[in-house]
Amino acid sequence: MKLPVEWLKEHNKKITDVHNLIHKLTLAGIECELIDHNKKQVIDFSLTPNRADCFSLRGILQEIAAIDNTKLKKPRNQTSEIHHNQSLPIEIESNQDCPVFVTRVIKDFDNQVSSPSWLKDGLELCGFKSVNLVVDIANYVMLETGQPLHTYDLDSIKSKIIVRRAKNKESIKILDGTSKVLNKDFLVIADKNQTLGIAGIMGSEESGISETTTSIVLESAYFNFETIMGKSRLLNLYSEASLRFERGVDPNIQSQAVERFTELLNQEAGGSNGPIKQTVSDKNKPKNNFIFLRKDQIRRTLGITIPNKSIVNILKRLNMELQEKDFGYEGWSVKAPSYRFDLQDECDLIEEIARIFGYEKIPESTEKQNINLQLNSLRAEKRDEISNLLCNFGYSEVVNYSFVSPSMNLLSKKSYSDALDIQNPLSIEMSVMRNSLWPGLITNLSYNLKRQQNDVRLFEIGKVFSSHKRIPDEKLVISGLVYGNRNNEQWGETTTSIDFYDVKGHLENMFDQFKVLQNISFKAVKHNMLCPGKSASIKLKNKTIGFIGELNPELSNELKLDSNPVIFEVDYDALEINKNISHSSSKYFPYSRRDLSILMDVDLASGVDIEIKSIIKMIDALKIKDLSNIIIFDAYMGDKISADKKSVALGLIFQSKSRTLNDDEIDKYMLKINHLIVKKMNLIIR
Repeated sequence: MKLPVEWLKEHNKKITDVHNLIHKLTLAGIECELIDHNKKQVIDFSLTPNRADCFSLRGILQEIAAIDNTKLKKPRNQTSEIHHNQSLPIEIESNQDCPVFVTRVIKDFDNQVSSPSWLKDGLELCGFKSVNLVVDIANYVMLETGQPLHTYDLDSIKSKIIVRRAKNKESIKILDGTSKVLNKDFLVIADKNQTLGIAGIMGSEESGISETTTSIVLESAYFNFETIMGKSRLLNLYSEASLRFERGVDPNIQSQAVERFTELLNQEAGGSNGPIKQTVSDKNKPKNNFIFLRKDQIRRTLGITIPNKSIVNILKRLNMELQEKDFGYEGWSVKAPSYRFDLQDECDLIEEIARIFGYEKIPESTEKQNINLQLNSLRAEKRDEISNLLCNFGYSEVVNYSFVSPSMNLLSKKSYSDALDIQNPLSIEMSVMRNSLWPGLITNLSYNLKRQQNDVRLFEIGKVFSSHKRIPDEKLVISGLVYGNRNNEQWGETTTSIDFYDVKGHLENMFDQFKVLQNISFKAVKHNMLCPGKSASIKLKNKTIGFIGELNPELSNELKLDSNPVIFEVDYDALEINKNISHSSSKYFPYSRRDLSILMDVDLASGVDIEIKSIIKMIDALKIKDLSNIIIFDAYMGDKISADKKSVALGLIFQSKSRTLNDDEIDKYMLKINHLIVKKMNLIIR
């Protein structure tokens, strides 16, 4: 967002040093820079999504007043003169989507009047093109107050205005001349005959202002930001209105914006004003609640003691409502103003105090505080116990993102309607909360297979999310995936794949450790993600607490897997810590494997065990501390190599006891081993 410095100075006469102002705003978390546009100074604000209150001139002025501890002149309550009684009926089909909807009919203004130079020039500095007087005033009021406005040609509207969800495959021709196809996720403004606009984004071409328009319907609304969120991106549309509605606007300024628009239009082009027509649902209109702010928590979080008077002063500068708790000895009950809906928790208030107090004033060395060291909680002990048990069976723990793509969630074959959408996703690949840990583990499996890790055992302890009738729900689960051989690969020994019963045994061992095995039963079950006939539900006293089975062959084929991995999922809260459990102190870190194929003479290889043992002994002599094991997994003679040669394949296992190794470290180890084999042993590496 861009604002002319001239506008700021008109409302705050104390602004003299613009560079100092920019410095103070940036330190307070409002990043901005000064730019020149046609020899005029403009401040370009880079605002984070949570600071929707600053997407206006008024919001920035409020911020400056709070930083400088000055009083901001409140906007006067302008009431326009009423000349007629015409208004349009309003029908809101969903008050949850649109809690506030305000309109006014303004008739018979002079449509030949052009926008004044101060308005044109100011909008240009803000990055807006001048269209006509009506549109320019609407854009100016939006920049001034933060409230987007929309104007309709009065003659284009029949009967009443209806705010509703779009019909499936409903088409609308918008102001830029393109047609968009909508669905029920979109909110639209309509009358009985046509769609007038996409709520919070853009109006239709048929209802737009033209050169002949002399009477308009002015719309000022509050739309639920969840309803508007992401819709402009789906349509590949961008508008300043959608930018603000997606982040949220003040639900209490809609009528003020209408009055301000009316004042400016009457001032420039005359017109006769109708009464303000408004529909307000107090039940669905957002309200800020009181938050208990503790003095001790401020000190613990910031590491310093800020005087109580300073805290109160800062909160009042931010227009917070305060109520003392226990005569102020413990703290305060604080309610943020309606335009600061981003302040929902105690930590948000503490951040505001630190921001206005000044981050630069907080010393690097903080106050000494007494810290009471306590033993791990039972919940932490339980998690450690589960991790240690699975690690002892060769599993590696993984941590995946909780937000995934819709396609990842659909891997679990659950309904998309159950998905919990993220309000402001970074991308479509991270737009919903995961409803299962299995898709993440399958992705981990694919990653390892591409890197020659053919024996994979993974587990994750994490939350899964779902929604029912828009009510979110979360659950902590233990999930695992096993793929590959039962035992370590070894030359001369037949390999067998790990199966359902091996993993079932791992779970039974875990249940035994938690003293619930006697109440556990496995029942055959059909599951969309599991192989029919090779899947079971896990029941604890006849209550289902999880599932186990081979992956559905259809999914295995899609992933191009040679066999079906075994996966499981168990409700974390179904297991309760037992004080008599013996805890393991071992730690497990993931290993990496590198393979070598050595070409040897047949006469040397005739005693392959002896010769290979000699090679292994020499590799051991290099004393590579992170080389944990060497296995022989193949010996080959055939038409693909010379008759006098034999190829012997080694698998080198690298694993640190204290951390996870990176590729650069392993590459250095392999360079030493290759140099030994080629230079000193005069052998060929294939």
